[in-house]
Amino acid sequence: MSSAQTLTVTYTKLVDKPKPNTSKPGQKLGNPSVFEQLHNFRSLIPKEILREWERPTGLRSAIPIAQDWLIITAAHQLYSRYPGWGTFAVSVILMAWGQRGLSNLAHDSIHRNLAASKNTNDLLANVFLAPPLMSTSRLQRLDHTAHHHYLGTKDDPDHGIHNETSLRHYRNGRFDHTSIGSLFLYDFPDPKVFLNYALGSLTSAPLLITGWWLAATLLFSFLDPNPSSHAFQGISPTFPILFHTARLTLSYACFIFREIIDHSGLPSSSILEFTRTSPCCNVFQRFLQPHDDNYHLLHHLMPKVPMSKLHETHLWLVDNVPVYEKANRHTTYFSGENPLFTQSLHKHTLEKKAC
Repeated sequence: MSSAQTLTVTYTKLVDKPKPNTSKPGQKLGNPSVFEQLHNFRSLIPKEILREWERPTGLRSAIPIAQDWLIITAAHQLYSRYPGWGTFAVSVILMAWGQRGLSNLAHDSIHRNLAASKNTNDLLANVFLAPPLMSTSRLQRLDHTAHHHYLGTKDDPDHGIHNETSLRHYRNGRFDHTSIGSLFLYDFPDPKVFLNYALGSLTSAPLLITGWWLAATLLFSFLDPNPSSHAFQGISPTFPILFHTARLTLSYACFIFREIIDHSGLPSSSILEFTRTSPCCNVFQRFLQPHDDNYHLLHHLMPKVPMSKLHETHLWLVDNVPVYEKANRHTTYFSGENPLFTQSLHKHTLEKKAC
């Protein structure tokens, strides 16, 4: 038995075989083994601490939303005022950074962690977070809930084996890539996932998404200092061109890479085995996984903890919950005892084949 397997058995003996999704449309989704694992993990933490951690962010959630939109606005202004290939490239990078932040805050809104009021939470998401990413609060929640409830099973829409919406290597059952780099090069050129990413939920909510984008384009046209760029009755296409260029290039690459480092290459027998904690507090993390999105294992174990509290929660768990401290926790990218980028992937699959 490997150390990872020992860790899981020590933590819980309740992990059973993944159950197929037999639910009908509208029926509550859920893999009982996942819920049982969450219950057992929560039992290791005092209730008063849990209550404080799981309190929605409230007014503080407006600060990171404003920060990300300021980054996006700065990118737009940079290119609008100083057009050129160099400023275009810098603007795309800044746009992608802001989009990564919006994506993670939209993720927080899915779990209604932004505000105590469900209506306020969804309003923030539907005005500032979901439509720029081609979705709505409700549709994002429907998609993402299945990932949590069916984590690691064939019904996981992101990492389910032979699931039509999963990453390419899961969809095709390819587990022979042993490094993060080679797996990224296999998953990245995937027309199916790219098309789903590009269109988002446009066909499911065309009026809301199209209306939002028309309003945003008009608003940024007023901020454009160069009226000659207004191609259509005073409307400038600069903002949507910059935004979607970033979204369909650098942001898409970050999306695939982040999906890989969150779960790929690990055995899917439990949350603790199938999810990673990535390094924090460095420039790369703040670009790829802003707002402490690197604490992905913690998020799956306690999805009601807002992102703004993940860092302090992580530190407490490392000091007080041994099973969490010993799980897939990477503190560096290339050096040290357990670097993220140099680990060997799919060892459990290759060992089975060798036997």
